Amino acid sequence: MAWYVQTEVDGKRLVKALRGSNGQPITTKREAETARDAFMAPLTVADEAEVLESMAARLAGRKAELAKWQDQQHPPLPVTQAWLEFVASPNRPDTGGETLYQYECQWSLFTDWLKESHPEATALRDVTAEVAAEYAASARMQRYSANTYNKHRALLALVFSTVKDKARITSNPWETIRPKLLACASRRELTVDELKRVCQSASGELRVLLAIGLYSGMRLGDACTLRWCETDLTRGRMTVVPNKTARRHPDRVLHIPISPYLHRILSETPPEARGEYVMPGMAADYQKRIDAVTDKVQAHFKACGIKVHAPGTGKKGVRAVVEVGFHSLRHSFVSLCREANTPLSVVESLVGHSNPAMTRHYSHASELALNGAIAALPPMTEDAVTVETEAKAYDLGSVAAKVRVVCEHMEKKNWRECRAELLTLASEIEHGPVVSCTRIK
Repeated sequence: MAWYVQTEVDGKRLVKALRGSNGQPITTKREAETARDAFMAPLTVADEAEVLESMAARLAGRKAELAKWQDQQHPPLPVTQAWLEFVASPNRPDTGGETLYQYECQWSLFTDWLKESHPEATALRDVTAEVAAEYAASARMQRYSANTYNKHRALLALVFSTVKDKARITSNPWETIRPKLLACASRRELTVDELKRVCQSASGELRVLLAIGLYSGMRLGDACTLRWCETDLTRGRMTVVPNKTARRHPDRVLHIPISPYLHRILSETPPEARGEYVMPGMAADYQKRIDAVTDKVQAHFKACGIKVHAPGTGKKGVRAVVEVGFHSLRHSFVSLCREANTPLSVVESLVGHSNPAMTRHYSHASELALNGAIAALPPMTEDAVTVETEAKAYDLGSVAAKVRVVCEHMEKKNWRECRAELLTLASEIEHGPVVSCTRIK
C-alpha cells in the first residue's frame, strides 16, 4: 500500500507520493504522517508569514486610527505653546524670575531656528533626535562657549522633559546630544593702576557701583540692588543676603563693614534723598535687563584703556571671551585683602561661600577682624589724607562697641584670641585706628 499527500497551492491541487529517505514508497501510516509534516512545513511557514504580515498591517492601521483619535481628543502640543506649558507646569524647577527670563531667551533662539529650518515641525513631538542634532551642529550653537552650549542644551532638555506628557513625547531628543568639555575661563583681577583709573574717572551711580564692588566684593546683582535699609552708615556695615544663594539659603547673611572710602561716597546722598535702593537707576536697569548694566561697565572699562576681552578673541569670527568685567572687582577685592595679610577665613566671611561646609568653616571670623580687613584696603577712589582723617573720627566712635562684642563672646577656649583683639583695640584708642593707605605693589 502506498501513501500520498494532497494539498492546494494558489488554487491548484497538488498530489505527491510519500517516499522514505531510501527513495522507496512509504507503506506505514506513522511514516506517512512524518513525511507529510516534513513536506508541508515550508508551506505552513509561508502561510504563517502571510498571516503575521496581515496582522502587522492591521495593527499599524489600528495604531494610526488610535493616534488620529487621540489627536482629535487631545491635539499635540504646538511648539508655540510649549514655553507657556513649561512655565505653568508644577513639575518645573522653582526658578527665579531672572533665570526664567534667561531660559525664555534661550528657548526663543531654538524656536526661531526651528521655524526657519523645519517649518513642518509645528508640534513639539515633531522635534526628532535628528532635528536636535542638526540644531546642536548649527552655526549658532557652535559660536557658543562650551559652558553656554551646555546650559542651552540642558534648558532644551528640561523643557521637553517637563512637558513630555502634555506633548505626548516618548523620548527626549536632547538626551542624545553630548555636552561639551568645559574649559573654564575666569575674570582676571585688575591691577592697582587699572583700579584707580576705573574708579577715579567714574561718575554718578556708576562711581558708586564700582566702589561697592571694589570695597565689598559683592557680585553685580547684589551691588545693583543694594537697599538703604541694608546699609547702616552709623554702625558702618552692610547686611546682605546674596542673591545667588537667597532662594536656597535665605538664612545666610553677610555682614560687610563699610570701608572709609566707600562710606564717604555713600554719605554724599543726603538722608532725605535715600529711597529704597542705593542706586535706583542701576537697580531699575538690572531688573529690566542685566546687559544694560554690564554694557555700561564694559564701556567704561574700555574708555579707561582696559581690554575687556581675552587676547585673540572677538575678531575674525572668534567668539569674544570676556576677561575683565564687574566680577573682576570681586577678584581684586580678595587679592587686595590677601596682600594686606588678611586671614583667608576673614576674606571668605566677607565675600561669602556657596559651599555649606565652607560656610560653616568660615563663620567664626570676628567683627573686629572683618573691620580690620576692610580698613586695610588701599585708597582707589580719592585723596587718601582726607579720607584717613575722616576714618579716624568715624572708627573711634565704635571702639567701645567693639570691646563689648569681644567681651560678650569671650570664652575659656577663645580667651587668647579675644585678648589679642582687646590689645588691638587698646592700640586704636591710644594711636587711632589702623587705616592703611599704603600703595599695593
